[in-house]
Amino acid sequence: MSIHLAIFGKPRYLGLLNIEAPFPSKGTWLVVETMRGSELALLGGPLSDEQEARYRASCNDDASDGQVKGGEPILQEISLVRTALDEDLAAAELEREEENEVLIRARKLLRNHNLSMKLVDVEYLLDKKKLFFYFTSEQRVDFRAYVRDLAKEFKTRIELRQIGVRDEAKTVKGIAPCGRECCCSHWLHRFTPICIKMVKEQNLALNPTKISGICGRLMCCMSYEHTSY
Repeated sequence: MSIHLAIFGKPRYLGLLNIEAPFPSKGTWLVVETMRGSELALLGGPLSDEQEARYRASCNDDASDGQVKGGEPILQEISLVRTALDEDLAAAELEREEENEVLIRARKLLRNHNLSMKLVDVEYLLDKKKLFFYFTSEQRVDFRAYVRDLAKEFKTRIELRQIGVRDEAKTVKGIAPCGRECCCSHWLHRFTPICIKMVKEQNLALNPTKISGICGRLMCCMSYEHTSY
């Protein structure tokens, strides 16, 4: 048995997968059982005991954005169901395309409820057994009536997840000021606190357009070399 890392879901959750040899190759798509249900996951490499402990410690750090509000922890233990079939991958691709239309219809429904929230993205689980809606809001929102309308409209189980502005950039994806894909949507799984003091100590110009990401917050890369100064 060996612990492997896997990535799943639009929020890019991390899964610790305990599997037996022969191990699937890195980059293989799997069907796994998570806290959310059955879904596809991309298999990473095996983890040493030290690497596993480091992942657990970093994702449980109170300073990190460890979970989507009202949702699951960013790092969780998952179980293998089977290797994904071509039909699974084709169905997932169709679901990603359908999610664009779902988001448009859901936003139209939202106008009828006059709620102070912004729908950011939607995500189907495998076989459309569950539909997640990700939203941002600066305050608590009573969306129970809205959820009932969504369930009636899409005829599946509905769950809403509140996310922050940094999580919005991570989920929706985009191009950073450096011209590359945003770190949070490409490889970064955990946000660390970043303050203006870090920028000053690196003698960088305090120009908001130069030091802010597409989320409007200080860019995550402001912390990468900070310890060297």
